[in-house]
Amino acid sequence: MSDKSPLTKYARLWLALGPNLALALLAWWLPHDGEDRGPALLSIAGHQHFIVLHFPVAILMLIPFFEIWDRHNEASLLIRRLSLLGAVSIWATCVFGILEAYFNGSDYSNLETHLWTGVAGSFLASAAWLLISQSWRVRVAAQIVAVVAMIIAAHIGGDKVHGDLFKPNQESTKTAFVPAVPGRFFNR
Repeated sequence: MSDKSPLTKYARLWLALGPNLALALLAWWLPHDGEDRGPALLSIAGHQHFIVLHFPVAILMLIPFFEIWDRHNEASLLIRRLSLLGAVSIWATCVFGILEAYFNGSDYSNLETHLWTGVAGSFLASAAWLLISQSWRVRVAAQIVAVVAMIIAAHIGGDKVHGDLFKPNQESTKTAFVPAVPGRFFNR
């Protein structure tokens, strides 16, 4: 990465830390108590959590893949841009998730864990963006840690939406019914 970056390392630190601290304060200030409240615009904004959450998953999982595939001492422009986009998109996903939980009455057993794991994932994605000028191993390790935190948060939230994915559903436990018609298929 070029030494002539338009941002100093302290400006980059505050650009990464400031929004994430605001995110943590927002999570603390808007508790998820199961009460359904308005206004409708913020309620609708909260529903966007389920749409935008797929974007940071795709972006953040691609970054270490590209890094390992195209191993260089310096991060390419594509990796730097994807890292920034991944950090911003996971932050936005967390904001929408907080709005969803507060304004739409979300309350389930693992919501607190899902919330704070998502906020931690946002902090870690921002840290991976901060470490983008470091050596290849440091960059990839930071990116993988951010992906793992995001995957844990996504699976906790997905369990709420989709239920237990490893428990068989009723359709898969039914026995197949084969009508017995003598001589129809085998005695020709």
